[in-house]
Amino acid sequence: MSKQTVNFLDVLLTLLKYKITILTLVVSLTLVALIISLIWPQTFRSGSEIVQVQESGAPSVGGLLQNLAPFNISGGKVGGETILVVLNSQTLRDNLINEFDLFEVYESSIIEEVRKTLNNNLTIEEVREGGFGFNPVVSVKIGVIDKDPERARDMNQFILDELNRTLELLNRRSTTESLTVLESRYSQNISDLNEAEQALNEFQNEYGIIEAPAQIEALIMNLAEIKATITEREVELAVIERNVNPNTSIYRSKLVELEELRSAFQSQVRRSESLSQIEDSYFTLFDMPDLLLDFVRLQREVEIQQRIQETLFPQLEQQRLMQENSGSGIQVVDEPDFPTYKYGPKRAYIVLAGFFFSIFLAMVIVFYKEMTKDPESETTVKIREIKRELLFRKE
Repeated sequence: MSKQTVNFLDVLLTLLKYKITILTLVVSLTLVALIISLIWPQTFRSGSEIVQVQESGAPSVGGLLQNLAPFNISGGKVGGETILVVLNSQTLRDNLINEFDLFEVYESSIIEEVRKTLNNNLTIEEVREGGFGFNPVVSVKIGVIDKDPERARDMNQFILDELNRTLELLNRRSTTESLTVLESRYSQNISDLNEAEQALNEFQNEYGIIEAPAQIEALIMNLAEIKATITEREVELAVIERNVNPNTSIYRSKLVELEELRSAFQSQVRRSESLSQIEDSYFTLFDMPDLLLDFVRLQREVEIQQRIQETLFPQLEQQRLMQENSGSGIQVVDEPDFPTYKYGPKRAYIVLAGFFFSIFLAMVIVFYKEMTKDPESETTVKIREIKRELLFRKE
């Protein structure tokens, strides 16, 4: 205990002996840190925040394609992840560099250095829903730091304008892809329906009006429903092929589902034709099962094409409306503000850092002098040996 007291007193005595040196060094370095903090160029930060607009309208393509996100092949608005991709893209940064001539602002002619400086002056912060696992993006906060407060605000506004333009282009391209597929399939349906109606009309004009039994009528309606569902799946797969690699699991699963529907459809077709050839009292009355079979086929084709038209037409109109109103899908919650108070430098931190560094440096200098004041001491001898070894002289 006595030894510890003596050591403490020795340390205190040493500090008091060099108090002028310590005080001078601490005050000097602290003043230097204060001066640096005062002459350090000020920076300003302009912030903004955006959210994704959630649409509550009727889903396009029969409500089937909307579940294929994140590729958004239904023609709906892009998701929050796409917003982050655009904001972090190099294209956006290069447009920002060219628009505001950041080569001159950052005093560099090397594009990589300018990009690096710009990245340090940009902050993209996403806010996600709470909970476990992967949660969707709720909003995105954008911050721009610059020496000029007006330029910081203008750069932030430029980012929002570029984001809005890019997202609108992506949304329009998505709706156009889906619309092209639907228009092609709808045109084919109109042609098929006209041919089926013409064939049925010619048959009835030649042989007279024939009415199929109720059982076959119900079966034809069922066939029409299945065929309409098959058409929806075919349209869905066609859109997927335009946006997604056909080797993906989602494409393969949809293809398997389509094959099962086609198999069920063929099974029902065979059943309807077998029913039309049964010789019961009804068919015996007409005594022409072959004509009835032909009539069932023609009526079945007309019913199927009409059901397909009922399915495709609302989807086509919905897709056209979505193309006309294919905006960016985002809404600005907080417009870019004009910063009036500096963002940096943090003068208090700089001064505190200088103060604590000066104390540490003063302690090192004081104790070094104290240990080397006796030229014959063991510590002094070791320090001289260290200096000699640091000179890298040959032995």
